[in-house]
Amino acid sequence: MLKVVKWLKRNLLESILFGFALWAVLNWVQTPSLKAMGVFLVLCGFLVWLLVSNQKAKKRARIQRYVINTNDKFWLNKNIPFYENLNPAQKKIFEHRIGLFLAEIRVTEIGKEHAEKSTAFYVASAAVIAFWGLPYWNYGELSEVLVYPDNFNKDFEVAQTHRIQGQVYDGGLMDSTMSLSLSALELGFKNDSDKKNVGVHEFAHLLDKEDGSIDGLPFMMNKELREKWAQLAKSEMLKIQNGKSDINAYGGTNMAEFFAVILEYYKERPKLLQRKHPEMYSVLEGLFHYHEH
Repeated sequence: MLKVVKWLKRNLLESILFGFALWAVLNWVQTPSLKAMGVFLVLCGFLVWLLVSNQKAKKRARIQRYVINTNDKFWLNKNIPFYENLNPAQKKIFEHRIGLFLAEIRVTEIGKEHAEKSTAFYVASAAVIAFWGLPYWNYGELSEVLVYPDNFNKDFEVAQTHRIQGQVYDGGLMDSTMSLSLSALELGFKNDSDKKNVGVHEFAHLLDKEDGSIDGLPFMMNKELREKWAQLAKSEMLKIQNGKSDINAYGGTNMAEFFAVILEYYKERPKLLQRKHPEMYSVLEGLFHYHEH
């Protein structure tokens, strides 16, 4: 009974509205059949609202579930160079987004019953960095990140000799899943000067995927900007293919890989990108407004 009273207090306005609606039907509707239908509709509406509000409450509870503690902050400062270089206010935003990611996205470490905290933090950090600077963050339909101990092949067999370090899936049964190699993921954070980070790379694909296709032209680019970016990308891809660019050779594969590779570059070595590729830097800086943080 006490729980019911507390619930009514929390939802006083809604309770009054539904109570009044029920009273009005019972007292103002004269036809028995219409009265019965009215009561049925009011009760159905109440049940639907109850289910929706309950789901929202559960979601809020999940979001608030993970709070970064002092040890976590120490770990981030030691292992995530991007975080280390942020000012105190920015670090709080980063920590909050780490907590949100871990509350909403499941990190599964293959071969272990539970993912190591360090593994989960590497994945979450890559996600936050990839979206850092945008006025929002949205991981789309992503619900789980599978982390393999090392590189893998198309059959998910693990070996150092295999080439796949990460993968985002476009459609099919794994559409809401991402796969990453832990060894490659860790290396991306341990070497913060090579313009490479497989975690950021795959989350760049996820960002690109938000408009329905992974094509190297993310949704936040308007038509004019898409045309400009396409010209810049195609010109630089030719240089990559001819061995005349400092951009990762994988970026010469196609437009989608170029965007992911250049985002790695921008997030890890922004000043170098500005010096060597000022036009591309300008476009990315216009999309990722660091000064707002």
